[in-house]
Amino acid sequence: MQLLIKTILRYKLLFLAIVLVCTLFAIILLPQLRLNSEYINLLPPKPEHLEISEDVLSTTTQDSKDVYCLFEGNAIFSMQALNALQGVLAELEAIEGLRPPLSALSFITFQKKGTRLASIALNPNKNNEPFTEESSALFAQRLRTDRIARGLLSTEDGDSLLIQLSFQPDTEYSNEIFDAIAHTLDRLRAYGSISLVGTPLFEERVQQYLTYDLERLLLLCLLVIVLMFFLAFRSKRAVIIPFSLSVIALLWTLAVMVLLDYELTVVNIIVPSMVLILGSSYAIHILSEYFQTIKADNTMEEKEERIILAVGRISKTIFGASLTTIVGFLSLVLCELQAFRELGLAVSIGISFCALLSLIYIPSLLAILPNPKQQHLHRFTHGRISKALHRCSIAFVRAWPIALVLMALLLIGFVAVRDDVRLDTDYLTYFPKDDPLIQRSVAFARKIGGSDPHYITLTAPDDEQDYFFKPEVLKQVFAFESHLLATNEDITHLFSFPRYTAALNEIYQGTYGIPDTPGLILMLSRLLKVASSQFETPMLSSLIRDDGARITITVRSYDSRYQSWESLESVRNLQASIQEGVHLLPEGITIDDWGIGVDALRMGNTIKADQDRSLIISLILVFLLVTVQFRSPLMGLLALIPTMTGIMCNYVLMFLFNIPFDVVTVIFASITIGVGVDAAIHFLIRFKLRQKDHPNMEYAVLLSQTLEETGRPILLSSISLIAGLMMLLFASFIPVKYFGLLLSFALLVTTAATLFILPALMMALEKIRNRVQS
Repeated sequence: MQLLIKTILRYKLLFLAIVLVCTLFAIILLPQLRLNSEYINLLPPKPEHLEISEDVLSTTTQDSKDVYCLFEGNAIFSMQALNALQGVLAELEAIEGLRPPLSALSFITFQKKGTRLASIALNPNKNNEPFTEESSALFAQRLRTDRIARGLLSTEDGDSLLIQLSFQPDTEYSNEIFDAIAHTLDRLRAYGSISLVGTPLFEERVQQYLTYDLERLLLLCLLVIVLMFFLAFRSKRAVIIPFSLSVIALLWTLAVMVLLDYELTVVNIIVPSMVLILGSSYAIHILSEYFQTIKADNTMEEKEERIILAVGRISKTIFGASLTTIVGFLSLVLCELQAFRELGLAVSIGISFCALLSLIYIPSLLAILPNPKQQHLHRFTHGRISKALHRCSIAFVRAWPIALVLMALLLIGFVAVRDDVRLDTDYLTYFPKDDPLIQRSVAFARKIGGSDPHYITLTAPDDEQDYFFKPEVLKQVFAFESHLLATNEDITHLFSFPRYTAALNEIYQGTYGIPDTPGLILMLSRLLKVASSQFETPMLSSLIRDDGARITITVRSYDSRYQSWESLESVRNLQASIQEGVHLLPEGITIDDWGIGVDALRMGNTIKADQDRSLIISLILVFLLVTVQFRSPLMGLLALIPTMTGIMCNYVLMFLFNIPFDVVTVIFASITIGVGVDAAIHFLIRFKLRQKDHPNMEYAVLLSQTLEETGRPILLSSISLIAGLMMLLFASFIPVKYFGLLLSFALLVTTAATLFILPALMMALEKIRNRVQS
């Protein structure tokens, strides 16, 4: 290593020029980095569900790209309000890229005329004639008594109106279209309130938050780096060097993300902050060693010798620390979620750049800059922190029994709560609660249900044609649906071919139920086809396939327990009800339940499995790396003790404050292993070196002196990391806030465990070894 550092110092200007060229190249690539606001399909749907979605909804995406408008108030059925609504719908239809709006005014229903059913519009006016008092009252009466439209295009009580806006297949949602929609709908505010919700609005809000967080978090992390290094060293070089290293490593990392075609998402938005925060810790170790080695009056030759000595001594620590951190993040590459794999690889590349620059860029820069002033060196080696560490190092070693008792209590607490930390993949909870869009969406879900329904598709045995036109089959399916409604209070609306048929049968025969004759069912199905042809959306056409071999039940839900639309618990309850009601269905029917809620549940199970897998892999790999580095399995186990202490404390913290696992916090454990073990490695390396230099020194004294020597760089690097991670609390997304809190708390505990519990455990093992030998 010393030969490498000599070579770097000999060609320092060349190395600095190479760094500059690479940085300029990275800056050129930077504008190509894209933000991706997709937040639902982090885990792609199953292929069979995509196939069903294509068959039922004529689309390969399960998340609706529609925008929903809820128009509510005491005056919405007045003549003036309905005339305004009629005009607004005509204006919306004229907006380029929008399909004709679907609303109760355009909905086709049926009425009995003699011995046949005739199609009529809920709107009694023809050719957009103005509403009168009489026609307004008739429209309201038709809507409230129509089993099909009520709950589908209005609230169940019929007192609010729903407008569904769909985009043309070749049209992408844009701010211009939304502004046109919002401006047009504003005319209705004179008669009631307007609430706009839908996936496009959420994606636009995610885009705003991603842009805002990227700028704010980067600025805050950079300010923390500057402040922490200034307070630690009170030297300009100690601010300029780590600041520039972190910025360069970040630019290189983002450039590689561009080359790998990665995008910044709700998951890997933390990549820039992590690279800045983690990269600065290596600069602390080198600067600490340099300040302990250099003298203010050293000549240029002496300074270079001191740099070679300092970097050579600390290089093993940096190599081990960076390697374990990289391993911790690379364990995410084996996750099933693509977002986790990209996060793990991107941060690993960033950490590699930080370690490389620490061993090349920092020595080259130190060799060019003048020597530190004597007062800076004296403050560093004899300041308050050094004096405090001297006193604490002796006390910590003497109090080793207390540390072991605390460790035992923590272990008991962890075992008691580890299975009680909940999992949350409901994206509504990821946004700030005071966000108007979230408040509107919760209110919308309470009255209508979620904008992304839960679908239950039933396929006939052997794909038998006309199977669902049989009365006995439809009656069994109708009973199955009644079971779902009776056992799930979360269901706000259920829409299906049997329900549609039963409603038409009530109009025709006066009885709400399935007709007894196949001919009548076939006639009603043809009427459904006539009605569905009036709309460009699959609202009605999705109910049954033309060949009668497949039907789809559409369910909307609202979870009053969590104040959200379909939660994971709602999905589980509905799936349990489906299994309980299977006996009500004919034998041989294939059941597929699918949709955003099902994917969220599967993603929840997936990220939990990803967490367990990455945690085990990172534990094994870090243990093997440390074991090989020290040539001792015992050292490998000891290095993991502080990290495991931090992880166990976090589980207790999550349980006490009801912090859930989600798409970001679920990875904290494997990252904690990679990052938290750095301090332990530094401590153990210096302990082994001191033990080698002083083989006859008392074990307790060795531990005390090692604590005094390593305490300052460990504390400085840890405080820097924790302060930087705490900046994530200023993020917009709740999971990112929780991630910053959990990882910073884990590192706080890990640092305390390195300085207190690790020496205590080593002291206990030494006493056991001496007792066995004697």
